[in-house]
Amino acid sequence: MSRQRRIEGLRVGTARAAKGQVVRGELRLGDFPDAPIVSPVMIAAGRRQGPVLWVQGCVHGTEVGGPLGIVRFLKGLDLSQLSGAIVGVMLANPNAFRLYSRSTPLDGENLNRVFPGARNAGHSYQAADLLMRTAHKVADAVLDLHSGGDRSHVPYYALYRDDGSETSRQAARLARSAGSPDVWGSKDAWLSGAMFTHMTSRGVPGLIVECGGAAQVPEEHIDSFVTAIRGVAQAMGIVPGAPPTHPRYRHMDTAELVYTDGGGLFLPAVAAGDVVRKGQALGQVVDLYGDVVETVTSPIDDGWIGSIRRRYMPVYSGDIVSEVMHIVEDR
Repeated sequence: MSRQRRIEGLRVGTARAAKGQVVRGELRLGDFPDAPIVSPVMIAAGRRQGPVLWVQGCVHGTEVGGPLGIVRFLKGLDLSQLSGAIVGVMLANPNAFRLYSRSTPLDGENLNRVFPGARNAGHSYQAADLLMRTAHKVADAVLDLHSGGDRSHVPYYALYRDDGSETSRQAARLARSAGSPDVWGSKDAWLSGAMFTHMTSRGVPGLIVECGGAAQVPEEHIDSFVTAIRGVAQAMGIVPGAPPTHPRYRHMDTAELVYTDGGGLFLPAVAAGDVVRKGQALGQVVDLYGDVVETVTSPIDDGWIGSIRRRYMPVYSGDIVSEVMHIVEDR
């Protein structure tokens, strides 16, 4: 992360960096039959050489807080104090954003499960491949902004891939600079297809910051994304100042996914960020007669609620209604 890149050669799609300026452009991620599929891109560059942070939002099209945080942060920068550059890719999944869908409407794929992608494959795989190749070429770290979208509440936390490598340790340092005292060092196999996992395995620290959701985007959630971007940029030496720190951090390692047996409307009994015990009720499923047909419970002790479905969200049999993470350290 200490590489001093030449700002003059930094290009993402049609956006070409210029010292002391914020430039705009588009990154082409595919094609409709009659038009390109593009994401707006902004590059903020200082007058001094330095590292490059890649920040992206809307891997899932319903998670609109990320792009709003990117724009707010970049528009509020003092470029005279910047060393290096920050690349903002507002829509990592433009097709999902356009149709307000978590999955990619063109092929039904969850983009956050198909990285590193492939050139000779379906649309989502091609888009993932292009995002990977472009980010790996220009970035010294990658920050991917997520939320619970329109379905779930998630707390404000940072997530990195704990694979034991030096790059993973760098990602952990950046995660602790993202403004939240809650940090998940994931070892989960079900996140093996996420972009941050593959960026880290290829020598570029990758992390996710989650915040908010449940079809709401209050100003404080946008501000949390701004805090996260600024903190990571400060930890990299792009933005002056010390990143936010906390006297105490809660660390998690793996997450248990909690599924329903049947369908109905979900009524949560806990909130995102709560700590629960094994067997504690996480929520109930009620049918359209108003009867409780199922109670879902925590599978573990000392579990941290990393995600919980919003109140009265319709669910189907085998739907994921919560992520309960193992707390490994709280200090």
